[in-house]
Amino acid sequence: MEHVKDTLIFAGGGGGDALAALMVADAFGLDPKRTAFATLVWERTLFDPEPGPRAPEDFEAIQAVGEHNHRITASSRLRGDRTTFVPRLAESFGVSYYLMDVTRGPERVRTQISELQQRLGFDRVLVVDVGGDILARGHEEMLRSPLADGLALAGTHDLDADVRVIVTGLGLDGELSEQDVADVHADLIEGNDDLTTGTITPDTASRFASAFRWLPSEVSGLTTAAALGHRGTAEIRSSGLRVELSDESCTVRSFAHDDVYQRNEIAAAFEGICSIEQCETVLQDFGRTSELEYERRSRDRLETTVESRTMKSLPLEELEADLIDYSATVQEEGVQYLSIRRIAKVLDLQRHELESFKTYLAENHADRFQPPIWTCSASANAGQTDPGRSIGFAQVGGQG
Repeated sequence: MEHVKDTLIFAGGGGGDALAALMVADAFGLDPKRTAFATLVWERTLFDPEPGPRAPEDFEAIQAVGEHNHRITASSRLRGDRTTFVPRLAESFGVSYYLMDVTRGPERVRTQISELQQRLGFDRVLVVDVGGDILARGHEEMLRSPLADGLALAGTHDLDADVRVIVTGLGLDGELSEQDVADVHADLIEGNDDLTTGTITPDTASRFASAFRWLPSEVSGLTTAAALGHRGTAEIRSSGLRVELSDESCTVRSFAHDDVYQRNEIAAAFEGICSIEQCETVLQDFGRTSELEYERRSRDRLETTVESRTMKSLPLEELEADLIDYSATVQEEGVQYLSIRRIAKVLDLQRHELESFKTYLAENHADRFQPPIWTCSASANAGQTDPGRSIGFAQVGGQG
């Protein structure tokens, strides 16, 4: 075997979940030397113009491990005009990630994890999801990204290991309505003797907060902001959804995998499937549009926008004035924060424009611009929460 590990932490949504996996390990007090990390790679079309998750052949400098696995390190990169932030996470925090190849469906993921288990020796798998939509049944009206969660959940079903689903930031991605969250509490949380609960503490959040200067993760960022004491309404996403930063936002819950799997009808319907295309067909049977189809439309809109305009000519000072005006407007409606993704949409900024504007805001509004959030009020007023407690390794649940 390679270096023996106790636990594999699988970032079920890729992107920001890959950072959340590190935060969960820190909060659980897991030994970094005995913890392995896995993720799928799936960035927004603003950074990776080819919609969908990436496979090993999409990478350069990715390390083959065994017959079915590959390791992403600091030197790995996507081919062509594509960007993933996973190698930078690896470099920044001294870890590597095993790439879960969901392009070949959940059966491939199960094969990969089983091989890793033989090589690394772990008997515990933690599937991390920020936002909690992995807990959905599949018919929720606001559900927008069922594909990745369903693949991760189906791919970790029936493993020869103690598998837990770790959720933090419940409701922060805006995909579960208030009633949906209440249903989750009734079905999975209240009276559940197999549930463990803890908190992402300010100490844990502060160790990872610097990543949000460059990591465009909305929901993991909001969880971190909540852990650092920010409270109130945040406007997020392109559509301007509004979510609440509260004590719930930095609460961590560990569920038995079977409890979540039995509730998630989409994941169960993915069983035995060996391609992502087949999984999309299943979603159509559910009457759902996958996040992959949404990204295809986003790519087409982005290409049209780029072709029809030159680089924005507005001076940064005018963008600043527009942002401050918009902030004042939504503040009157009870909004305290804007996500960076929301700022990009409000000001119609493309990737390089957004990066320049973020630098400008950091230099001129350090009190209001604290990635991943912008404070609408000119006098930021984020009170510290009760730091709560972190979860010890023995409390993660299950065997051992």
